Amino acid sequence: MPTIAWLILMYFVWLAIGLVWQSQTVRGPWFFLFRAFFPNWQFYHQVGPVPHLYVRCEAPGQAWSDWQWVYPRRTRSVWNLFHNPWGNRALAEQNLVDHLSSDIKDLGEGQDASRLVTYQLVCRLAAQAVRRLHPGLAQGRYQLEIRLERPIPSGFASSDTVLRSPEMAL
Repeated sequence: MPTIAWLILMYFVWLAIGLVWQSQTVRGPWFFLFRAFFPNWQFYHQVGPVPHLYVRCEAPGQAWSDWQWVYPRRTRSVWNLFHNPWGNRALAEQNLVDHLSSDIKDLGEGQDASRLVTYQLVCRLAAQAVRRLHPGLAQGRYQLEIRLERPIPSGFASSDTVLRSPEMAL
C-alpha cells in the first residue's frame, strides 16, 4: 500500500477515535499551527451570533469615517462553481475573524488580545480593507472592531462589540 494511502487511513482512524472518545478541547502550540488548514467548525455547536469585522479610518485633518463591514456578500454566478479564488479568499479572511473571536473568548474578560497572532493578522487584514475601501488614502489612521451579530432576513437582530482596537497608523 502506498504511503499516501496509509496516511489517509490513519487520518480517518484518528477521526473515528475523536468521534468516540469525548474529552476536553485539545490545545497546545503545535495544534495551533494546524488551525490554518481547517475551518472553524464552531458553527456546528449551536446557532448563535456571527463575528463580523468592521473598519473605519481617518485621513489627516478629516473626521473619522463611518464603520464599514469588511465582508459583505458577493454576487453569485455559475462561473463561481468552477473558479472562485475571490470567494475562497473572502472565506479564509472570515475564518481568520472567526478564529480571533474564538481566541478572545478563550482569553477571558479584560485580557489583552494584542499579543495574539490572530489579532495581528486581522489588523493587517483591516489595514488592507481600509486601503481597498478608500483607494486615495495613503496616510492616516484606522480602527477595527469585531462585533457578534445575530443575522435575520431583514438585517441583524443584535450586535455586541467584542473588541475595538486602538487607533493605528496605516
